[in-house]
Amino acid sequence: MSQKGFTLIEILVVLAVSSVLMTGLLLSIHNVLWGTGRSNNQVVALTEVNNAALQIKRDLQMAQNTDMTDNVSQSSVWLGWIDYTSFETGTHTHSGSYALSGTDLLRTYDGTVGIAGRNITYLSFTKNDQTVNVIITATRSKVPPRSETLEFRVHLRSAGVIE
Repeated sequence: MSQKGFTLIEILVVLAVSSVLMTGLLLSIHNVLWGTGRSNNQVVALTEVNNAALQIKRDLQMAQNTDMTDNVSQSSVWLGWIDYTSFETGTHTHSGSYALSGTDLLRTYDGTVGIAGRNITYLSFTKNDQTVNVIITATRSKVPPRSETLEFRVHLRSAGVIE
Protein backbone atom coordinates (compact mmCIF):
# COMPACT_ATOMS: atom_id res chain seq x y z
CA MET A 1 0.00 0.00 0.00
CA SER A 2 1.42 3.37 -1.06
CA GLN A 3 0.94 6.36 1.25
CA LYS A 4 1.05 9.91 -0.03
CA GLY A 5 2.07 12.95 2.09
CA PHE A 6 4.68 13.80 4.65
CA THR A 7 5.40 12.24 8.00
CA LEU A 8 5.30 14.31 11.17
CA ILE A 9 9.07 14.10 11.49
CA GLU A 10 9.61 15.44 7.96
CA ILE A 11 7.31 18.40 8.66
CA LEU A 12 9.10 19.18 11.95
CA VAL A 13 12.51 19.05 10.24
CA VAL A 14 11.33 21.45 7.50
CA LEU A 15 9.87 23.82 10.14
CA ALA A 16 13.11 23.77 12.18
CA VAL A 17 15.30 24.47 9.14
CA SER A 18 12.93 27.20 7.93
CA SER A 19 12.87 28.90 11.33
CA VAL A 20 16.69 28.91 11.52
CA LEU A 21 16.92 30.42 8.03
CA MET A 22 14.25 33.05 8.77
CA THR A 23 15.94 33.99 12.06
CA GLY A 24 19.27 34.45 10.29
CA LEU A 25 17.65 36.50 7.54
CA LEU A 26 15.80 38.77 9.98
CA LEU A 27 18.94 39.31 12.09
CA SER A 28 20.90 40.24 8.96
CA ILE A 29 18.25 42.74 7.86
CA HIS A 30 18.11 44.21 11.37
CA ASN A 31 21.89 44.64 11.52
CA VAL A 32 22.02 46.31 8.10
CA LEU A 33 19.26 48.77 9.01
CA TRP A 34 20.67 49.45 12.51
CA GLY A 35 24.19 49.92 11.16
CA THR A 36 23.00 52.26 8.42
CA GLY A 37 21.07 54.40 10.91
CA ARG A 38 24.05 54.50 13.23
CA SER A 39 26.41 55.51 10.41
CA ASN A 40 24.01 58.17 9.16
CA ASN A 41 23.68 59.68 12.64
CA GLN A 42 27.45 59.69 13.08
CA VAL A 43 27.97 61.43 9.72
CA VAL A 44 25.37 64.08 10.61
CA ALA A 45 27.00 64.73 14.01
CA LEU A 46 30.49 64.90 12.48
CA THR A 47 29.33 67.28 9.74
CA GLU A 48 27.67 69.59 12.27
CA VAL A 49 30.80 69.71 14.45
CA ASN A 50 33.03 70.46 11.47
CA ASN A 51 30.74 73.17 10.08
CA ALA A 52 30.55 74.92 13.45
CA ALA A 53 34.31 74.61 13.97
CA LEU A 54 35.03 76.14 10.57
CA GLN A 55 33.07 79.31 11.34
CA ILE A 56 34.44 79.60 14.88
CA LYS A 57 38.03 79.15 13.70
CA ARG A 58 37.64 81.82 11.04
CA ASP A 59 36.28 84.36 13.53
CA LEU A 60 38.83 83.48 16.21
CA GLN A 61 41.68 83.94 13.75
CA MET A 62 40.42 87.46 13.00
CA ALA A 63 39.63 88.35 16.62
CA GLN A 64 41.62 91.01 18.43
CA ASN A 65 39.28 91.55 21.38
CA THR A 66 37.16 89.14 23.34
CA ASP A 67 35.06 88.96 26.48
CA MET A 68 36.89 85.82 27.65
CA THR A 69 38.77 85.73 30.94
CA ASP A 70 42.00 83.73 31.17
CA ASN A 71 41.57 80.14 32.37
CA VAL A 72 37.79 80.42 32.75
CA SER A 73 35.68 78.05 30.67
CA GLN A 74 32.56 79.62 29.19
CA SER A 75 29.79 78.43 26.88
CA SER A 76 29.43 81.63 24.86
CA VAL A 77 31.88 84.18 23.51
CA TRP A 78 32.02 87.66 21.99
CA LEU A 79 34.78 88.56 19.53
CA GLY A 80 35.77 91.89 17.97
CA TRP A 81 38.23 92.83 15.26
CA ILE A 82 39.21 95.53 12.80
CA ASP A 83 39.25 94.71 9.09
CA TYR A 84 42.47 96.07 7.61
CA THR A 85 41.91 94.42 4.23
CA SER A 86 39.22 96.79 2.97
CA PHE A 87 40.09 99.08 0.05
CA GLU A 88 37.76 101.73 1.42
CA THR A 89 39.15 104.51 3.56
CA GLY A 90 38.93 104.24 7.33
CA THR A 91 38.77 101.19 9.52
CA HIS A 92 35.93 98.71 9.60
CA THR A 93 35.18 97.11 12.93
CA HIS A 94 33.36 93.81 13.13
CA SER A 95 32.02 91.70 15.94
CA GLY A 96 30.78 88.17 16.28
CA SER A 97 29.43 86.06 19.06
CA TYR A 98 28.56 82.42 19.58
CA ALA A 99 26.00 80.99 21.99
CA LEU A 100 23.92 77.83 22.28
CA SER A 101 20.14 78.09 22.03
CA GLY A 102 18.81 74.61 22.70
CA THR A 103 20.81 72.49 20.25
CA ASP A 104 21.35 75.32 17.75
CA LEU A 105 24.68 77.15 17.79
CA LEU A 106 23.82 80.76 17.05
CA ARG A 107 26.37 83.05 15.43
CA THR A 108 25.77 86.79 15.55
CA TYR A 109 27.92 88.68 13.05
CA ASP A 110 27.65 92.47 13.02
CA GLY A 111 24.13 92.24 14.46
CA THR A 112 22.84 89.53 12.11
CA VAL A 113 21.93 86.23 13.77
CA GLY A 114 22.47 82.97 11.91
CA ILE A 115 22.78 79.28 12.77
CA ALA A 116 26.38 78.04 12.75
CA GLY A 117 25.46 74.48 13.67
CA ARG A 118 22.61 72.22 14.65
CA ASN A 119 22.52 69.29 17.09
CA ILE A 120 25.27 70.98 19.14
CA THR A 121 24.98 69.72 22.71
CA TYR A 122 28.15 71.14 24.26
CA LEU A 123 30.29 74.20 23.59
CA SER A 124 33.23 75.45 25.64
CA PHE A 125 35.71 78.28 25.13
CA THR A 126 38.78 78.62 27.37
CA LYS A 127 41.34 81.39 26.88
CA ASN A 128 44.91 81.12 28.09
CA ASP A 129 46.85 84.30 27.27
CA GLN A 130 46.41 84.64 23.46
CA THR A 131 45.35 81.02 22.83
CA VAL A 132 41.73 79.89 22.80
CA ASN A 133 40.77 76.24 23.28
CA VAL A 134 37.38 75.25 21.87
CA ILE A 135 35.43 72.05 22.49
CA ILE A 136 32.31 71.34 20.44
CA THR A 137 30.10 68.27 20.75
CA ALA A 138 27.26 67.42 18.40
CA THR A 139 24.82 64.63 19.21
CA ARG A 140 22.38 63.21 16.73
CA SER A 141 19.60 62.11 19.08
CA LYS A 142 17.76 59.71 16.80
CA VAL A 143 18.02 56.03 17.63
CA PRO A 144 20.80 55.00 17.87
CA PRO A 145 22.26 58.27 19.22
CA ARG A 146 25.76 59.25 18.08
CA SER A 147 28.06 61.99 19.34
CA GLU A 148 31.15 63.61 17.89
CA THR A 149 33.48 65.94 19.78
CA LEU A 150 36.08 68.22 18.23
CA GLU A 151 38.71 70.11 20.19
CA PHE A 152 41.03 72.70 18.65
CA ARG A 153 43.21 75.72 19.53
CA VAL A 154 43.47 79.09 17.84
CA HIS A 155 45.98 81.86 18.55
CA LEU A 156 44.36 85.31 18.79
CA ARG A 157 45.84 88.29 16.93
CA SER A 158 47.14 91.22 18.89
CA ALA A 159 45.04 94.37 18.69
CA GLY A 160 46.20 96.67 15.91
CA VAL A 161 48.77 94.24 14.53
CA ILE A 162 48.41 92.56 11.16
CA GLU A 163 49.78 89.00 11.28
